[in-house]
This record gives sequence, C-alpha cells and structure tokens, in this order.
Amino acid sequence: MQKIIISSFSFLLLSFFLFKTFTNIEKVNVNDKAILNNISFNANIPADTTVVEIKTEGIELSYSVPEIKAKAGDILRIQYINESDMNHNIVLVKREEDIRPVGVAALQAIANDWIPEKEMDRIIAYSALAHAGDTVSFSFKVPPPGIYPYICTYSAHWTQMQGRLISAE
Repeated sequence: MQKIIISSFSFLLLSFFLFKTFTNIEKVNVNDKAILNNISFNANIPADTTVVEIKTEGIELSYSVPEIKAKAGDILRIQYINESDMNHNIVLVKREEDIRPVGVAALQAIANDWIPEKEMDRIIAYSALAHAGDTVSFSFKVPPPGIYPYICTYSAHWTQMQGRLISAE
C-alpha cells in the first residue's frame, strides 16, 4: 500500500514538473518595441548597425561597458548579457536630470517590468528585463550629439548601476 501511495505521489510530482516545463509560454505585447527587438535574430541586423555587448557579472551593480560612443543618427543595437544572480535592464534616458525621476518611478512599475510608463517622455530606449542568465537586446537610433545616461531601473539599482552614451557627429 505504501509503495502505491509513494508511486502515485511521484507520478503526480513528475506530471506537474513536466506540465510546468513544457507549458511556460510567455505572452508578447506586439506594441512593445523592446520585447520585439529582443526576439529578433542577429541575421536580421542591418549591415550599418553598430552592436555593443554589455555584461553584468556576479553581484556587482555595474555594467561592463560604462561608456558607449556612437555617431548621431546611426542605429545602435545593445546586446545585454546578464551573468549576474539578479535581474537587470538597461534604460537610456534623455538627460542626467532624468535619472532620479525615472529610477524612483520605476519602483511603482513592477508590473511593467520596472519601466515607468508615466516617465516615458524622459526615456529614449530600454531593454526587456533580463533575468539571471538571460541575454536581451534592443535597437534604437542614436540621438543628436550629447551625453545620454543609461541606468538599471530594477529594484533601485539606478543609484549605482549607470553608464553613458556619448553621441557625436
């Protein structure tokens, strides 16, 4: 009798595991350009696109590339590799003064993967949320010449996790 109960429990546990493993299908919002860019393949990248790879490793709250230099008007594709134990993202803002409002508003945007919709006028581009071990990418047109900060808006990481895009002619 005990063997039957244990076997039945094992079967149920295995069934649940297989169900969860093979039915984990994510919904994609077709209006979210960051997510759509994220699921495109490298073969679809135009030849004139500049690709920059940025990583985060371990428990460090920093990007491997703290400064990106690009030509205004070019297409820039950022491939973000999250080798950290935490979730992260990359949010490019318009001005230094936008870091705090976007970062603080992100604390109220958990349901939107830490992207604050009410501050979109301060945001140029952003990545999807990268969970530990994920690689995400997004593309955008480099803005006019200037310095544009990028931050991680996940869980107040913006206070330490920052970089900057330098756009030049």
